Amino acid sequence: MRYEMIRRKTSCHSLALALILATFLVGGAVARPALAKEQFRVATQFGLSYLSLVLMEHDKLWESEAQKLGIDISVEYRRLGGGGALNDALLSDSVDLVAGGTAPMLFVWDRTQGNFDVKGYVALNAAPIWILTNKPAIRSLKDFGPDDKIAVPSIRVSLQALVLMAASEKELGPGQAEKLSNLTVEMQHPDALAALIAPNSQISGYVSNSPYQELAIRTSGVRKITDSFAAFDGPSTSSVVYGKASFATKHAKATEAFYKALDKASAAIASDPSAAIAKYIEVTGDRTDPAILRAIVARSDFTFDRTPQGTLKLAQFMRKLGLLKHDPKSWRDFFAAGVHDRQGS
Repeated sequence: MRYEMIRRKTSCHSLALALILATFLVGGAVARPALAKEQFRVATQFGLSYLSLVLMEHDKLWESEAQKLGIDISVEYRRLGGGGALNDALLSDSVDLVAGGTAPMLFVWDRTQGNFDVKGYVALNAAPIWILTNKPAIRSLKDFGPDDKIAVPSIRVSLQALVLMAASEKELGPGQAEKLSNLTVEMQHPDALAALIAPNSQISGYVSNSPYQELAIRTSGVRKITDSFAAFDGPSTSSVVYGKASFATKHAKATEAFYKALDKASAAIASDPSAAIAKYIEVTGDRTDPAILRAIVARSDFTFDRTPQGTLKLAQFMRKLGLLKHDPKSWRDFFAAGVHDRQGS
């Protein structure tokens, strides 16, 4: 009898211990902290060329597409100056991806092969870049004199600087690509616009982008001399997203989500330009008349497509000038695999 009581007590104690242990294990599983979000940083610039990224920022499209693939991310968008600042931020690991002109991407691709291996991830926008002047005496590029100053986002590195070189060679003749390079000064687009339209400005030329060029042309005395489509004999990608090749390797799902988000943003621009412009204004604080912005986006020569256009022609021009050490044979040489299925150029 006594033995039976001891056995029962032991069984009760064992059951209680098992229940306590099970509760502890379940509680421990519930209390286990969630995995930290992956945090990504994107550096971009000013202008409508980056509208699709603005929509991604406003609607948190990258984050939502990442969740569909089972990962949790947060994204910070920063607006920096020209291509030089973007490349410095990328190489110093201050940011993960940058959005800028095709030329800065090619510069950093050329100089990082075998180490950082920077590549273009996707094209953002194809749109003409205008060369403007505020001086009545300047009717063509040959009229710029030694005292004139031409604003570009970054000297020699920016796409605007390369557009000026290509236009110079086209108009002034072979070997004259850098004829006007000594006249260029580095200015961010908002500052360059303000300088161009200011009375008695020292800036007499400006290689621009939208919406700054459309705003400038509305000022009396400012006019377009030529543009990038004329300089390169056709449409060409004006802005791209690029980064180190290791980003796509380390963050394959996040990269896939990025492409999906960008496609969604481009589709949103096409389906409802007015809503896209409203979000652009909300994010950037741009005070441009929304009607002007909508008119720009509606133009047939202003497109959002992640297929690279005319980038190999630009790379070969840069190689010809000695600005690139490597000689790409295909646009796929400097773009990542995520767009290799496209019929680009």
